[in-house]
Amino acid sequence: MPAKIVQKNNKKFNRVKLDPITLDVIENSMFSARWEMDAVLFRTAMSPGIREQGDEFPMIANLDGKMVVGQFGSFIHGFKEAFDGTIEEGDMFLTNDPYSCNGAVSHANDWLLLRPIFKDGRLIAYAAMFGHMTDVGGKVPGSLPTDATQIFEEGVRVPPTKIYKNDELQDEILNIILHNCRLPIWNKSDFNAIVASIRTAEKRVIEMANRFGDDIFYSALEDLLDRNKKAMGKLIMNTVPTEKQYFEDYICDDGLEMGPYRIKCAMWRKGKKVIFDFEGTDPQSISSVNFFLNEEMFKMFCGVYMIMVFDPAIMFNDGFYDLMEVRIPEGTLLKPNYPAALSCRTHALGRIFDVLGGLLGQGAPEFLCGAGLLALAEFLVNQWVMAQMDTRYGRASRMSRTNFLRAIFRWSSRNITLSRTVVALVTTEVETLSVPHINS
Repeated sequence: MPAKIVQKNNKKFNRVKLDPITLDVIENSMFSARWEMDAVLFRTAMSPGIREQGDEFPMIANLDGKMVVGQFGSFIHGFKEAFDGTIEEGDMFLTNDPYSCNGAVSHANDWLLLRPIFKDGRLIAYAAMFGHMTDVGGKVPGSLPTDATQIFEEGVRVPPTKIYKNDELQDEILNIILHNCRLPIWNKSDFNAIVASIRTAEKRVIEMANRFGDDIFYSALEDLLDRNKKAMGKLIMNTVPTEKQYFEDYICDDGLEMGPYRIKCAMWRKGKKVIFDFEGTDPQSISSVNFFLNEEMFKMFCGVYMIMVFDPAIMFNDGFYDLMEVRIPEGTLLKPNYPAALSCRTHALGRIFDVLGGLLGQGAPEFLCGAGLLALAEFLVNQWVMAQMDTRYGRASRMSRTNFLRAIFRWSSRNITLSRTVVALVTTEVETLSVPHINS
């Protein structure tokens, strides 16, 4: 049963015509609020994964849940469909379970918080943020077990839950969650940082609505979505052919010496709509490289790629989503059946971008490039973190920093792209600076 929105004021907003200057002012104010969300989070989070690496995604959406600014993409519709309860003023929701929110987050380390923004008793917008938690329990420190076969091995799972009611934190719920994590202080700090970021967005939204008026603010968000749809519509018509384009890529290995795994996709345009069909993608893995790919998330990936490659001046938001159709067969690597393990889904995530590049680049060879992000180094980063955390918790297994670096280059000589190796090295340096030193 979908969620029910409870409002004290049910008066509908009126859409009004805006002059270009007012629209530009509100557009840039929304951008500023979105970047301020990042700034608040980076300055107050504790874990280096969020504070230094920036593994977080903010969003401000209209009252229908369509992202107007941000970098995560629409998930609120799926969230509301999955949540059997009410959405009221003073609520804030928490979830990290991919299977409870149709893949709005794709593994348990990502904690997603969502806040409905009310003004004068009416829902006027949403703000959301998710951040990657360093550890959420499970069978290994870091909660990214390469040998997991079910999601139960990957840490505590939280279905969509009201973590705030009437603006009061539900301490008992949060304490139960933190009790199942190896780094509860880090996680609580990051949780509070995400909350502060979302409250910043709420404050800015209400300020804009007070300054310009509720109807003007509402209309501006609708205009920004419409403008994106119009621009993306022209981009699709100019860059996506009507004949089918095919591309496939592979995950070479899953860490358990199984593979390769094929990700196959066809792309074509039908009328004004572009269709992506992943028929032919390999069945789900028994390991944790499965990627529960939310269709709306893929649209976000595709939109960002097209805008950055073909026309960076276009404002990215959810306005164009109606112009795309994504077909992902169930039981495959990209839509595994519950309770398949998902923690190391980064390997498939990296291949998704290469598939996009391979498809869109066929029609524009000047933009065609080689494969980029690969994630085998993630195993090594995870191994090092696991070893250091094992030492901290009294276990014997250790892997020195020197041996870690040697291992990266040994693996990179086989099958890791230079870009990913550099990312791994930078991540290691960040961890070395941020985590208290542990003598070998």
